[in-house]
Amino acid sequence: MMGLSKKTFLYSIAIAAIMTAFIIGYFVLMLPSLYVDYVMKNNLKSVVDLQEGYRAEGSYDNLTVRNPSSTFSVKIPGKGNEIYAASKFFQMTITVQDEELQEMLDTFRDMMESMEYREGAGSVFTNTEMSDDEAFRIWEQIREKFSTQNLISESAPVTVQLEGRGSEGVYREEYSKIHMLSEESFVFEGGVSDGNYGYTTYVAMSRDKDGFLMTVLPAMTPHMGEIRPVVMESLPMIASVIFLLVLLASRFFSGKIVNPIIRLADYAESIRASEGFEPDEKIPFDSGDEIGALGSALQELYGELSAKYQELSQKNKTLAQENERQEVFLRATSHQLKTPVAAALLLVEGMMNEVGKYKNVKAYLPEVKNQLLSMRKIVEDILYLNYHGENMRKESLSVEDLLRELLGNYQVQIEERGLQVSLRGSGRVCADREMMKKIVDNILSNAVQYTPEGERIEIGVDERELLIRNYGTVIDQKLLPGIFEPFVSSDESRKGKGLGLYVAAYYSRLSGFKLEVENMENAVQTKLIYAKERVCC
Repeated sequence: MMGLSKKTFLYSIAIAAIMTAFIIGYFVLMLPSLYVDYVMKNNLKSVVDLQEGYRAEGSYDNLTVRNPSSTFSVKIPGKGNEIYAASKFFQMTITVQDEELQEMLDTFRDMMESMEYREGAGSVFTNTEMSDDEAFRIWEQIREKFSTQNLISESAPVTVQLEGRGSEGVYREEYSKIHMLSEESFVFEGGVSDGNYGYTTYVAMSRDKDGFLMTVLPAMTPHMGEIRPVVMESLPMIASVIFLLVLLASRFFSGKIVNPIIRLADYAESIRASEGFEPDEKIPFDSGDEIGALGSALQELYGELSAKYQELSQKNKTLAQENERQEVFLRATSHQLKTPVAAALLLVEGMMNEVGKYKNVKAYLPEVKNQLLSMRKIVEDILYLNYHGENMRKESLSVEDLLRELLGNYQVQIEERGLQVSLRGSGRVCADREMMKKIVDNILSNAVQYTPEGERIEIGVDERELLIRNYGTVIDQKLLPGIFEPFVSSDESRKGKGLGLYVAAYYSRLSGFKLEVENMENAVQTKLIYAKERVCC
């Protein structure tokens, strides 16, 4: 499992690698071209400044010259036979003495005067009076004249007056050192500066087999001041790109770190808003870091809390039902007991006082006994309910055998009333024997009691349910919604206690069964569904 600290460290390395790659790529790919472009623009600016400065000053005295050792200016006046040249180190006057050369000089002046600037594919000067071939021919003649004549003799085509200015104040020595290559060779390296630019001269010297060999290489030395403006101009772009990369990387990084936390918060909120600690959907926490572990732990915790909550809810519901049952029983029993108690008291008082017909004690004592037995039956049903509700012992029972055993108790009533009873099928159920007998006995009792004489009772059994259908009668539709309430009876003439279906329904709920009663065509159907509890664990 990759921890959050290690993941953060890897993200930081990734961001640093991206930044490093960008900076290296910039300096390798872009900076050289930017530097070349900058130097070319700077050179163009330098020659323009030098041209304009020399036109204004007429000398190099106060001008800043880039590479003064190789930079000079030539001025050709509009008239005369003199040409002027100047640099930081010399000032030269060239006097043209050759007539043919003078004519060429005048032609050159005319050519320069006739050139004009035109905009086109490129900005160029175009000579409208001289072709390119004619210009080339003139330059060839000048070259031949200078190459075939001695420029030092008195008959030279030009005379030169040179005034040297020296390098004092132009260069200052920066450093010097010697590189020993071998016993016979070494290289002298000397650096000078003119205040703006640096120049390095390399002088290699070796002892040869027949003398000495020396090689001189002057070079212009770049300095930090040249590259600094390029870097400074690039800083806004570099900063913008780095900011964008950091922003994107931070967004990605924060998404990886913060989004799971947000999901955890939303998940906790859904848990808080749901009933029973059950969210609408479970969020998969597939990350292998501490947040994923926290999410999994929270899901397990909420699962356990949900199970406990459901268990407590079920217990509370059961307790509420039990409280309601006891309250109903207390109220209903007290009401139901009033009748036999009042009847028994009336009979006893009549016999004690020898009032009227009650003088015949032997005839009315059995009535008193019946009333007492009725009261005892009510009390036994209440005690039986309370006892077996808390002391269930489940076992595998044969529903068919249980039915045959209970039907034997009603054989006399069945024969006296001429009822036709049929039993089909078989099945097993996992239940408390006494509780199951009480359920089935109450259902059979109702069926036998409320079936008219000569009608039939059909009983069907399988591995899923017990079905009892008694013909010739139906339940009043007004009684059906509360048929499982205590002391509800469909035949007041029989003075039933109305506890049979209530007891059966109560024991069915305790056993995990489902009891249903409904009217059919000229029949009442009672169904006990026990499919989930047919096998004991």
